[in-house]
Amino acid sequence: IPSKVAPAQAACSPADCGEVIMDRDRWVIRPARPGEHLTLNELAFRSSRQIWNYPDDFMAWEPEAIAVKSEYIANNIVSVMEIDGRLVGFSMLRGDPPEIELSRLMVEPDSAGKGIGRVLWKHAVATARALGASVITLDADPNAEPFYLRMGAVTVEIADWEPPMMPGWRLRMMRYEIPPVD
Repeated sequence: IPSKVAPAQAACSPADCGEVIMDRDRWVIRPARPGEHLTLNELAFRSSRQIWNYPDDFMAWEPEAIAVKSEYIANNIVSVMEIDGRLVGFSMLRGDPPEIELSRLMVEPDSAGKGIGRVLWKHAVATARALGASVITLDADPNAEPFYLRMGAVTVEIADWEPPMMPGWRLRMMRYEIPPVD
């Protein structure tokens, strides 16, 4: 049983999460289950490799940055999205209010561009708000920065280091101020 559980009221409704290409009755966001870390880990690596077309040496350089371990599910809030019973993405929140970190937000490559990332983002925001957070922080892949900017996050810093095999690739530190509920 996870030691951290998202509040029941955190689940976003279709109105809160927005429209997704598929019908709302075909998708669900639920807590990750114990033992599901291997599936989530594979999804994270597949997503990073295929969506951003990263080379093998880059993927092997810092595997812990996107890995999902069993203790992550036990000690953080990991939410998965399923469509017709197929896992298509997940998010992971960690830390405690008032600032919570969005540690992961990954989508299956064949599901990218269909609004799934946006739904997972809105769910993460609703969950963080329900936990009492006023800010979400994240370290974003530079390719994902435009997505988070569209979601309302701001870039507050750019890392001063880069991987030796990817000159110019620099992590973006971002921040999202959670708006109060109307």
